[in-house]
Amino acid sequence: MVTIFKELLEKYKCGNLSLLEKKEFSSMLKSGLYEKELEEAIDTDWNTDLKNLSDPETLELIYQQILISKDKIAKVVPIKKVNPFRWKVAAAILIITLGGGTYFFFNKSHTHQIADTKNILNDIKAPASNKAMITLGNGKQILLDSAADGTLATEKDVNIIKQGDGQIVYKGSASEVSYNTLTNPRGSKVINLTLADGSKVWLNAESSLKYPTAFIGNERKVEITGEAYFKIAHNPAMPFKVKKDEAEITVLGTHFNVNAYTDEVDMKVTLLEGSVRITKTNNVQMLLPGQQASINENKITLNKNVDLEQVMAWKNGRFQFEGANIKEVMREISRWYNVEVVYEGKPDEQHFRGGVSRDVEASKVFKMLETTGAVHFKIEGNKIVVMP
Repeated sequence: MVTIFKELLEKYKCGNLSLLEKKEFSSMLKSGLYEKELEEAIDTDWNTDLKNLSDPETLELIYQQILISKDKIAKVVPIKKVNPFRWKVAAAILIITLGGGTYFFFNKSHTHQIADTKNILNDIKAPASNKAMITLGNGKQILLDSAADGTLATEKDVNIIKQGDGQIVYKGSASEVSYNTLTNPRGSKVINLTLADGSKVWLNAESSLKYPTAFIGNERKVEITGEAYFKIAHNPAMPFKVKKDEAEITVLGTHFNVNAYTDEVDMKVTLLEGSVRITKTNNVQMLLPGQQASINENKITLNKNVDLEQVMAWKNGRFQFEGANIKEVMREISRWYNVEVVYEGKPDEQHFRGGVSRDVEASKVFKMLETTGAVHFKIEGNKIVVMP
């Protein structure tokens, strides 16, 4: 069967698969039994132009097979697009066109050959664990990565529980309010929290959320710094409010993302489902699904054409840059890897488009950015030097 798979793979590269062979090839890809052969093909220098590829479904299957071994291959979306349905593999780079988008896959062994030796020896790994901390109403702090699963504490008859998957859940009701703060530092994986009303919150690195252990009265209010994604439990009698300084987001039940890092120019609220009302001083703006509000000082600007995939990339384990400049890119990278960033010379005005998994080492991200030729990097301990 291995021989048959290789023959079909070669035919596919040349665009010579019959309809029956396509079905057989798809079935073999779905089986997940040919990962080794597929990786060997990636390591081979394929210099063939494939002009007749119009089968994105089969390409998607290959894509899924490649991602099985994450420690060997990192998914990267290129900075520049190529013509759709053309596939070249050279120097261990496999280009696959999927649904109009093009993806690069960098083989780990070959990356080591072309990368700077000093950079690899001092490479910076992605966060391997969550380093979040809960500060209770009495000031006691609970470090979540070292805390055992189960009930962490009880405040005002509300149990704070750490589940086996690392999620934090508040269960119970109380007649008296006590406030907790969940802090997720730089260099930490995303943390998932379920509030007492059933609402869910995901916190990005270098972010925090202040919230009551139970919601009492006619509203549910929390305060945020950094970035969070909210999935709010519906309760028309008790609107949910997210506050950041003088800006306030009011919802009944919805899914939305808030990016409120202090080092970013604007606070951005992006709505995925439902509706929200944003208030800043005397300005009020309603959002519909797929829209984003940018809040700067007392001005609220509405963007009706938002790339939701890019907005939600952090929650889905990816960096995704769509027109970001190098300083915007490096701010996101510095939070995730917990590194210091310094610049040698004036950064180029290049705007970057592309993405890569957040699970890869920092050098893999830099290799992607360097393909533009507009920027280069050095890793010096926990410091990243950005050079023209």
